Amino acid sequence: MPTTGRHLYGRQASSRSEHSDNQLYPSLAGTDIEMSNLGEDAALLLKWKPIFDQFDSDNDGAIPLGELASVLKRADTSIPSSVINEIVSMADRDRNGKLDFREFMTLVRNHDLAMLYPKLNMMMRTAAYVVVPRGERNDVVKSGLEEYKCCPPPLLMPLLSLIELGVFIYYAVEMGGVGPNGPVPFKSPLIYDPYKRYEAWRFLSYMLIHSGFIHIGTNILVQVVLGIPLEMVHSWWRVLIIYVAGVIAGSLGTSVVDPTVYLAGASGGVYALLLAHLASLILNWKEMEFAIWRLLFIVILVGVDVGTAVYYRYVENVDTKVGYAAHFAGAIAGLLVGVNVLRNLQVERWEKVVRWICFAMYVALMAALIAINFLWVEHFPPPR
Repeated sequence: MPTTGRHLYGRQASSRSEHSDNQLYPSLAGTDIEMSNLGEDAALLLKWKPIFDQFDSDNDGAIPLGELASVLKRADTSIPSSVINEIVSMADRDRNGKLDFREFMTLVRNHDLAMLYPKLNMMMRTAAYVVVPRGERNDVVKSGLEEYKCCPPPLLMPLLSLIELGVFIYYAVEMGGVGPNGPVPFKSPLIYDPYKRYEAWRFLSYMLIHSGFIHIGTNILVQVVLGIPLEMVHSWWRVLIIYVAGVIAGSLGTSVVDPTVYLAGASGGVYALLLAHLASLILNWKEMEFAIWRLLFIVILVGVDVGTAVYYRYVENVDTKVGYAAHFAGAIAGLLVGVNVLRNLQVERWEKVVRWICFAMYVALMAALIAINFLWVEHFPPPR
């Protein structure tokens, strides 16, 4: 684990007197210490070395994992045994069934990070509240604090949003202005053009093009609100996989359902993030607070979107210029990919079955959409 100093702990074969080489730590005889941040580490060592010695009843320089886990369980009965066992097992870096002092201090530092970085701790707990069940939050917060101590805060969604905003401003200047709903840069090499499907990058790059400031403003706001909690808990690369899967599914779905439609916007990725939250909710239903209200919110939002699409298309016969097919396909991709990609610290047997089912469904749907694009040539407009 990254720390502010460099630490080497190990019991010496021969005993030392309290006033030998290590004069800075007279109460820590028998411990080699090499540190660059003496003040902080001295306080931690003086606090935790006596505690370690109490556990180390046979004075062999190590604590059996089973004994430590049982003590931790007695200290806090609210923590599930499976979580305690996993935390202790992760601390045993050399997998010898025991915890030496160096591994013990690593475990301690995971706990102390929350005190050293209160603002980051608050951010991690907020993110965990949104997307993690109760029983896993403490573990997620600790591991997240350790990961983000020396790394930057979540940057994927803000960075993607800035890129999309930059592209939007570029075309607004090029076209001489922009309104709430347009204009759309149809000649851009980034937009999905049904007459240039052979330019495969358009199936992804269309997410950078937006039609008006309402379009881009809504997408950026929603993807930041949905994406940052997911990124803080599940890591940026998992969120990126879900987002890209939603974008590509959105363009493939639109190409099949509406083969002559141009496509712009990141809504496929946004809906993928929304249904990724649903994936986490399904897998952790019993432990999620307000689970039914979270489910209702997602169902109502998606239901209104789908209902509006059906009404205007088949009842009013009105073209709203909204890519509902991209929304729907992106949402399905987010759900199926999210079940497989997002972290789940307590995996049940039935969840493994659900993961395989979702994986098979995603592969089958994507293969079908790609096959239609390649094989059903007469369904699409001729290339230009």
